[in-house]
Amino acid sequence: MARYDAAEIAKRTGGRPEGDLEVVLEGVSSVGRALENELTWISDERHAAAWAKSRAGCVVVGEGLELPERAGSFAVIRVEHAELAMVTVLGLFAPDSEPTAPGVHPSAVVHESARLGEGVTIGPFCRVGRDTTVGDGTVLIANVQLGAEVGIGAGSTLHPGVVIGDRCSIGSATTLHANVVIGTDGFGYLPAPDGGGLVKIPHIGTVEIGSDVEIGAGTCIDRGKFAATRVGDGTKIDNLCQIGHNCEIGRCCVLCGQVGIAGSTTIGDGTMIGGSAGLADHLTIGRGVSIGAFSGVISDIPDGETWLGIPAGKRTRVLREHAAIRRLPDWARILRPYIDREQPPAPPEA
Repeated sequence: MARYDAAEIAKRTGGRPEGDLEVVLEGVSSVGRALENELTWISDERHAAAWAKSRAGCVVVGEGLELPERAGSFAVIRVEHAELAMVTVLGLFAPDSEPTAPGVHPSAVVHESARLGEGVTIGPFCRVGRDTTVGDGTVLIANVQLGAEVGIGAGSTLHPGVVIGDRCSIGSATTLHANVVIGTDGFGYLPAPDGGGLVKIPHIGTVEIGSDVEIGAGTCIDRGKFAATRVGDGTKIDNLCQIGHNCEIGRCCVLCGQVGIAGSTTIGDGTMIGGSAGLADHLTIGRGVSIGAFSGVISDIPDGETWLGIPAGKRTRVLREHAAIRRLPDWARILRPYIDREQPPAPPEA
């Protein structure tokens, strides 16, 4: 079990300590649930109000944020950015992962033409296909399936159940969580000439995932029809997302859970998409765009704009529309007497 006193926490976070710096901390919890031997953090006024009743032995708090008076002995660590400081703290208290020894597990199947780098771990029941390359220090935890001519960069981690289709590539220091599927067939069909069914369109392209990418559990990224579906360096994709064929996702984008992006849509660098948003096909979404949760996007979005709603529109316009809709019951009461009156006779014809 990790144990740190408040003085050590202040040193690790670069914070300014106050109060009882000898208090020993054994974990992290929310401000309302933390105990005397636990640390918490406060980054806004709403949570600051809960400090008066907290039992936490130490709090990491942003500079300039006032805390209410509280009885007892505790430590306060002032930092420039509380949430970033907590990234460091959570790393200190994180439990150790199960160690993985480099090598190929006896139950794994590695094609004789595959090339494995130094310090690679191939776990139980994994399969590495023909002419596939796995970079130095990469870990395939268990039951990972790599097709033919796949390229995996150095220092990546593939969790159980990951499937990478033929000729797809993954960059360095990338993490794929459980049951991610890269390189499935794109979703494309045409009506059969005789009208009796659907004709499947072959997808012969690939998928290219950049470096320092993290993809959440159960996410699926389709291969291109004849080119590549691409995800840029540093992008983070949550669980259960769907990215269609020939999409291009830029650098350092954030896609929250259950986002669906139809084929051939381009997402600019630094764009953030809220949970369960859906984007139509063949769209161009600019750089630095924010799309609200549950939005339905059916048109292009310029750089830097914030859109939301169904169908999605610019935030300022949509909020005005919502405000007007909320007033409809009041307008209905005002107009009802006029609606209920007998209609005047039509004017005589000339």
